Amino acid sequence: MSGVVRLSEGKALTQSGSRSMPAADVGMAAWDLVDMDRYRATWVKAHGYFSLNLAASRGCPFRCAWCAKPIWGNQYLQRNAAEVAGEMAHLKRSFNPDHIWFADDIFGFRVDWVAEFAASVRAADARIPFTIQTRADLVSERMAEALRDAGCREAWIGAESGSQRVLDAMNKGTTVREICVARDRFRAVGIRVGFFIQLGYMGEHLDDVLATRDLLDAARPDEIGVSVSYPLPGTKFYDLVKAQLRGKTHWQESDDLEMMFQGTYTSDFYRAVRNLMHDQIALQTLDMAVGGDEHIAAKRTLDQRWEDLLSREFQYRSPADRTVAAG
Repeated sequence: MSGVVRLSEGKALTQSGSRSMPAADVGMAAWDLVDMDRYRATWVKAHGYFSLNLAASRGCPFRCAWCAKPIWGNQYLQRNAAEVAGEMAHLKRSFNPDHIWFADDIFGFRVDWVAEFAASVRAADARIPFTIQTRADLVSERMAEALRDAGCREAWIGAESGSQRVLDAMNKGTTVREICVARDRFRAVGIRVGFFIQLGYMGEHLDDVLATRDLLDAARPDEIGVSVSYPLPGTKFYDLVKAQLRGKTHWQESDDLEMMFQGTYTSDFYRAVRNLMHDQIALQTLDMAVGGDEHIAAKRTLDQRWEDLLSREFQYRSPADRTVAAG
């Protein structure tokens, strides 16, 4: 059965995934149904601290060409700020988590909501360090300060690429400059920053990949998550490349950073770039922790690895791209 099933007056009602759910608050999650002792033990064993997930909103109003929205569509449904703070207070008193991960596609969205949330957190003595996801163009100075006041410890930005040409092709709606400014604003208030990076989007070339490398060098995020572009059914991106998918029509049928359509490069190239970018961030993070000579040597080694990969980049091009380049 497709769509969302909800219980109403004792009856199971199915709502198509193509429409948005009503914007009514749903109240606090049924935390009493969670085997919290077992959940806590599993988290602590795996990560060394205890984290819980919470959602303050549903959906996303933006229209990135690669993003599938089968449940909420393009609507953004936001809970009451005081209600969310009240749920955090309940979690703090009942389970005392070390951390909250807000599962929202975009946390807060409006700075007035975040400011109200921060005030409600203070009033309820509900402060718990938390992590969010957001967009670069939403991070005003006031937004960064409000998030800090609410207890935000880390923010992940969907940066995607350091190439404005690629961002425009994705219909991302953000600029490279906005990404750098958002990073600076979070840094100024002591919030750690992660960048989501997406390699291999349709039409991405070597200059675009290097522009992303340059973005990481300039903005110096604390962490990155790197993926390749996955064409999900129901998206504009999927419609543009579906003829190339052959037997693979779902991301579950792909391996780690495996291209499902014919991009400029093969999967092995993007895996190599992913590894280099992660090592670049690790080296940047260690700038202040290691001695000068040691850091210089590590930087020289990383630069040489980039040069080695770039000297062989033609070998990694997809068959179609090789043909075009040779012609």
